[in-house]
Amino acid sequence: RRKRRADRDGGAPTINVVYPPAPDFDAEPLTDSGEEMPMYFTRPQQLLDVFIALEEQNLFLIQNSQETEQALEDLKTSYRETRKKMDKKTTALEENIQALKGQIASEEGKKVQLAKRVAKSAGHTQEKQEKLLLSLGDKVKEVYQRCGFDSSSNPSTLFMLSDLEAQLEDLLTSLELMPEDYVKAVEKQKDKKRREAKRAEQKELQKALQDKKNKIAILRSMQPPPKRVGRQVMYRSQPPRRKVKMETKTETQEELDEIKFFT
Repeated sequence: RRKRRADRDGGAPTINVVYPPAPDFDAEPLTDSGEEMPMYFTRPQQLLDVFIALEEQNLFLIQNSQETEQALEDLKTSYRETRKKMDKKTTALEENIQALKGQIASEEGKKVQLAKRVAKSAGHTQEKQEKLLLSLGDKVKEVYQRCGFDSSSNPSTLFMLSDLEAQLEDLLTSLELMPEDYVKAVEKQKDKKRREAKRAEQKELQKALQDKKNKIAILRSMQPPPKRVGRQVMYRSQPPRRKVKMETKTETQEELDEIKFFT
């Protein structure tokens, strides 16, 4: 718009109107009132030129004012649209702020409850945490040594974790540069070895458990039988068995003939 306005101002029509020289009344001699004063315009075309120039200047100013009004309307429209968008964003942000405040309040309530629980079991929890931190430090140190780092200076756990993280990032970067088929094949091979190691570990664990059970059974068998204390248990006698006699019926010849006839 500034460029258009500058072009418009630079391209404004310039009309050169030749005005007659203004009369110098002081230099003129004093005359009687009956004498006629000289006229400012000596030709009719001079007045028409002045009117035309003023009309063109008025038209130019009207055009400028119309363009300025159009630009002002455009600015008002863009301002209204921008205001609507900003109002929507402001409303959404306020809703998010209220939701976050509610979440913060709920989390603060949970924090108070957890603080109460921790205060109740402070002694036992602190001991457990110290033991857990020591065990975690030992495991991190073991991994740190396996990765080829020197732990003779007794570095802190955070220092070891930062070194491990940096090495892991380097390994991941180099892994992305390797061929995909090679990476998949190596992953399958490593998974296979991991499963085999896990199965061997489970077998060793089962074997250790079985050996422990066998040792317990052997120790139990080597111990003398426990002595019975108190009255001896009397077993109930079985009732006498009754013998059932089977009667055998002998059929006569007539009965046999009848059975043969009817069958």
